[in-house]
Amino acid sequence: MNTQTAEPEFYVRFLGGFSLSFAGKEVAIKANPLGKSMQMLFFLLKAGESGCEKKELLELVRPGEKNRQRRLNNFRQQIYMVRKLIRDAHFPEGDYIISRGTRYYFTLDYPVKTDTERLDCLIGQIRGKSGDEQEMEAQCQTYCEAYTGEFLPLLGGEEWVALESAHYQKWYFTCLNKLSVRLKEEKKFERLLHLAKAASQLHPYDEWQIVQIDCLMALNRRREAERVYEEASALFYQDLGLTSLDRAMAKYQERSRTYPLSRAMERMKEELEEEKKGEGAYYCSYPSFVDIYRIRARLDEMNQEKSLLLLCTLSGGKEGWREAERIRQMELFRKTLTSRTRSEDVYTQYSSNQYLALISGAGQGAEKLMITRLKSGWKKAGGQAEVEYSVGEVEGTGNRFFDRSLLASEAICGMEEKMNRKETFVVHIISQENATWQGQVTWMGREETLSFRSFLELVKLMDHAIAEDEAAG
Repeated sequence: MNTQTAEPEFYVRFLGGFSLSFAGKEVAIKANPLGKSMQMLFFLLKAGESGCEKKELLELVRPGEKNRQRRLNNFRQQIYMVRKLIRDAHFPEGDYIISRGTRYYFTLDYPVKTDTERLDCLIGQIRGKSGDEQEMEAQCQTYCEAYTGEFLPLLGGEEWVALESAHYQKWYFTCLNKLSVRLKEEKKFERLLHLAKAASQLHPYDEWQIVQIDCLMALNRRREAERVYEEASALFYQDLGLTSLDRAMAKYQERSRTYPLSRAMERMKEELEEEKKGEGAYYCSYPSFVDIYRIRARLDEMNQEKSLLLLCTLSGGKEGWREAERIRQMELFRKTLTSRTRSEDVYTQYSSNQYLALISGAGQGAEKLMITRLKSGWKKAGGQAEVEYSVGEVEGTGNRFFDRSLLASEAICGMEEKMNRKETFVVHIISQENATWQGQVTWMGREETLSFRSFLELVKLMDHAIAEDEAAG
């Protein structure tokens, strides 16, 4: 019985990186991928068994060259260099970079298959299935699974590479968006989550983390949604230096509001509690810091307290620093900042070389004291980066949340109508919580001391004491 063996073939991967194999074994090419000879090889491999026109290769090698002879000489030189690369890489025996009329081919001795060829086939099938929704959905799913990244990412600056990359990326997002709409309607969130997670890894700056969060919240996997949001925040704030991730944050908050209320209160409290409570200031993402700042401003205005906003900017001096050193210095300063602040303080990473801290309950001279503490800690930690400190006071909203002077004047005016003689009360304020006072009041006329939990209770105690005195009187 005759058994047929598969014909050996070349297989080329362009998406997410380049690799070339023959009969299942990788073929290593030792050359600069940005060189013109390697670009010509990529171009011919991409053309596959169909080949490409000579004028396309001429334009690739010498774009915009008007001198025909110079252009042809350079073209012949690049053809020679490509053939030399193939010989040095020990390709299988055969003829390579051959011409037939005006067309050039990588080889005609072996089949050449590519990952993009499969995507081209799927695009043709999707275009032809416009009336069959179910069949189109299956083809879109296959395309999303076959797409593994940008076309030749190392050569993204070359025009022909950028056009190819944009073409396959456009179809990837077209298929992904179609599937996203359908799967949301059918509430197949597990399947959509898998697709969105892959999209976030392939194209992290296209905000597919929003769809991930949406799916996780629909599946009641809240903690995973929080993790995705924190990772997305770190990516956008640190890598891109953005000050907001509004769409992701809005989606996260929207889904948070619809979290099932049937959950037990203990479960909710457990989720709200800090997992690992450490010493020093509390770290949070920038959007969370914005909310905390606004709440702190309101509390300071009500309690007549003062908080500070501290911006710490690290720099490598005149010579600058490398990326690895910047990361190391930022981490070292983070530890210093944590050790030199209190547990009621809050901080966040504002940019790639800046931390922003909210110092609450700051008294007189707190600015100088805090900066001195940080400088001392930074020196002790052996920090090498230069640190610039900028300090400002937390600004209130300007609204009168609780005007004690008005309340006091109204209460005392009512008391004055009942008082026929002067009475002396000594008030000792022990604390200020819940936007009011707590402490003790002593009526000197009777040497009697009582405790009060609010300003209103203080006024009532004084009013009651005077009323008793008048009745006894």
